[in-house]
Amino acid sequence: MRTHPVVCLAVAALACLLPGTGAAAPAPVDTVIVQPGIAPDASNIYRALLGNLTIRAPQDTAGVGDYRAARRLFVAGLFDSAAAEFQRFAMRFPRNLLVNDAIERILLIRENREPGNEALLLYARTLSLRESGAADSAAATAREGLARFPNARIRYHWQYLLAEVARERGDHLAAIRYALMVADSTSKSRLVPYALKLAGDEIVLMGDDPAKALRLYQALLERYPASPLAPPVRAQVMEIRRKLQL
Repeated sequence: MRTHPVVCLAVAALACLLPGTGAAAPAPVDTVIVQPGIAPDASNIYRALLGNLTIRAPQDTAGVGDYRAARRLFVAGLFDSAAAEFQRFAMRFPRNLLVNDAIERILLIRENREPGNEALLLYARTLSLRESGAADSAAATAREGLARFPNARIRYHWQYLLAEVARERGDHLAAIRYALMVADSTSKSRLVPYALKLAGDEIVLMGDDPAKALRLYQALLERYPASPLAPPVRAQVMEIRRKLQL
């Protein structure tokens, strides 16, 4: 199976920044033009090339077992092994709908590695609790993480998890509050478009002024026009504008 060039380039860029993964960077099948003498940043390449990759094909679910195995390694705190497995999964199954998530995990590991990996280990525990159905314990661990590591980049993932848990409980105000922390224009988190949509959806669900939701949806479309979330959000914007007779 021929590897999709976008996935190949994105994962190759990340591989060179992940020492110890045990996987060699694959040779890209297309080229990326960069300025002479300036090394391309892996995160920027990922955002530029992978941002709107949404391929629908029979292979969409192939390799799910490999992805789950890599995720188990991540949750267990075996980050080098997890990064290597996520990379192999993305290269072997480029059409799988979980490829974006796999590369997000690679970036998460790269951006949060430090001596002892305390913040990353605590996030892995948070995720483990969440996936086991212990939402209350996961939320408590997320709040602990925010208290202990208030400036860690991974704080946005804790805040987004708290927004999701609040949404599931029907606590619209808390869900909106945490989502807007992530969506702050200074955060530069890859979760921003998801947080904007979550906050907008919660405003609609609680019956608040739809113009507030409209502003959040429009911010998503303006800042992230290539996001996979853009098509459904455009439909939501059209519906709200119709109701408001704008």
